[in-house]
Amino acid sequence: MIPASKDAKSPKFNTTTCQLIEKSFTNKGGKITEYKELYLRCSIQDYYIKICEGNVSVEKLKPYINKGIEVEMEIKDGIWDHCDKNPAYTQSRTGTYIIIKKIIE
Repeated sequence: MIPASKDAKSPKFNTTTCQLIEKSFTNKGGKITEYKELYLRCSIQDYYIKICEGNVSVEKLKPYINKGIEVEMEIKDGIWDHCDKNPAYTQSRTGTYIIIKKIIE
């Protein structure tokens, strides 16, 4: 397991190699949608990737789906589904997620 940064003022960036995977989004009602989300599968843990907080776009990540990828990332805890600070518009999924700072090539 990759240790999470507990102090938001001093982020800890990790460089790791994991598998980039896609998962279908499931809404609050339990319905699986056509929308796909990206996760990093590191050992036995899948980490949700919050694209809007990172420096790497979905387009840059797509070639690595179902492949190994080395990234510089930060593990965070908070709201997954919305990029502004207003929780009224989120689906209320919260927990550990990652942001990708850069792809190591």
